Amino acid sequence: MPDLLLELRSEEIPARMQRRAADDLRKLVTDALVERGSLYEGAKAFATPRRLALHVAGLPARGADVREERKGPRVGAPEGAVQGFLKSAGLASLDQATIVTDPKKGEFYVAVIERPGRLTLDVLAEILPQVIRGFPWPKSMRWGAASAQPGSLRWVRPLQSIVATFGPETETPDVVPFSVDGIEAGTTTYGHRFLSPGPIEVRRFDDYVQALERAHVVLDADRRKDIILHDARDLAFARGLDLVEDEGLLEEVAGLVEWPVVLLGTFDEAFLEIPGEAVRATIRANQKCFVLRQVGTDTLAPAFILTSNLVASDGGLAITAGNERVVRARLSDARFFFETDKAVKLEDRLGKLDTIVFHEKLG
Repeated sequence: MPDLLLELRSEEIPARMQRRAADDLRKLVTDALVERGSLYEGAKAFATPRRLALHVAGLPARGADVREERKGPRVGAPEGAVQGFLKSAGLASLDQATIVTDPKKGEFYVAVIERPGRLTLDVLAEILPQVIRGFPWPKSMRWGAASAQPGSLRWVRPLQSIVATFGPETETPDVVPFSVDGIEAGTTTYGHRFLSPGPIEVRRFDDYVQALERAHVVLDADRRKDIILHDARDLAFARGLDLVEDEGLLEEVAGLVEWPVVLLGTFDEAFLEIPGEAVRATIRANQKCFVLRQVGTDTLAPAFILTSNLVASDGGLAITAGNERVVRARLSDARFFFETDKAVKLEDRLGKLDTIVFHEKLG
């Protein structure tokens, strides 16, 4: 049976929005298909920093015929009620309705509406622009040249291209014919912004995934997470250290890269005089890096794991050095504030509470 491939490629999507956006895309498209009588076998959505993608498998070429019985007003009802019923049911006169008798409610009109199934390609051409224009981003933007009016489309970041194909595996699929704000749906996408920036022609989902892999894009976020986690563990093990695992950070970092490359950096051991929580929070919040610890203990090691989006020609030396400089500066700040806080005893701060007004109803 035919499949749908949809890709919406844009500027970078914030990592925190990607997982929800993929789920929303799947639900919006599949719900709209079912409402129009087009059932499917399975659907899965994907997100990377620069694209949302959807694969819907097992769609029929034509939707099922729909037969609906719509109950109308009682026989003898006011003319306004009758006309409203005829208009909503698409009938020219009451002669086209059936009179049904109910022992309790008496006689009333019923319209039998039969609609032949539509071509799924036409249904998709109707659904997809509506989904894109009404997509529920938590925050979105409009864009356009300074000398011209911005477009009407609101998207999380400027939308750059749309891939939309529909067809069976044994045939060349059709392009779903629609456009949004001048962006025509087609078969051209692009790989990694720096490693493989050229155009890629895709037709169906399997070809699409393989083409992106060759263009240095790992489509599946869970697979990117798996690559980062296992490579980080391996790097830590090679240094005789343990990785301090962090599921929230792992989810975020997987949403920052399309081609994850894991590297190891170090910092001055003297910074470990700062409480471990402060070291970890500083490195995590500012650099989105994982910290390491001595094997079998909770003692942090003077090293961290970073995730790059590039395969660097120098093996990542410059990238690592840049991250080390920033980590060193951030930890210097943390040490300064820690030492400043220690200069005043906790009991000496109690006097400041006298200058604070507390409201009894605010908890």
